[in-house]
Amino acid sequence: MDELPSAGAGHNDVIRKKIDLAVSARNLARASNNTRWDALINYFRNQKEWRPSYRTKLVTGDISGWDVEWFYHLPFPFAIVEWFDIGLQQNVRPKGRLLPPTSINHTDEISRVIKEIGFEFEVRGDVLRIWGYLPKSYEDFPPA
Repeated sequence: MDELPSAGAGHNDVIRKKIDLAVSARNLARASNNTRWDALINYFRNQKEWRPSYRTKLVTGDISGWDVEWFYHLPFPFAIVEWFDIGLQQNVRPKGRLLPPTSINHTDEISRVIKEIGFEFEVRGDVLRIWGYLPKSYEDFPPA
């Protein structure tokens, strides 16, 4: 998967200045780095059965919609990510038409991986939030 974009993809002087201006104006401190983001990306790219949904908020204020594509739709470069939400529930199609749909909760597995990578994170409801910058923003995060 070396030909796939990494966390630093798309990084150039124009983007760096945009990020630096937003971070400085909002007095943010970096809580992550490309090594951690790459570990996260590669973990989910290597999953065969299921990849969770995610969404992001950029330091410029933009919040993405939920997506499930872990190869090219990610917010490159990751230096612009203020927070990164991961959905923890996998919807499973029923084996028959008369059976109700079910879901699998991946909270423990994903939390363990995120902790091993070394991210600052929190789980609320069925969402895990990783902070790319501090102070922590709880904007549009499920209530505690």
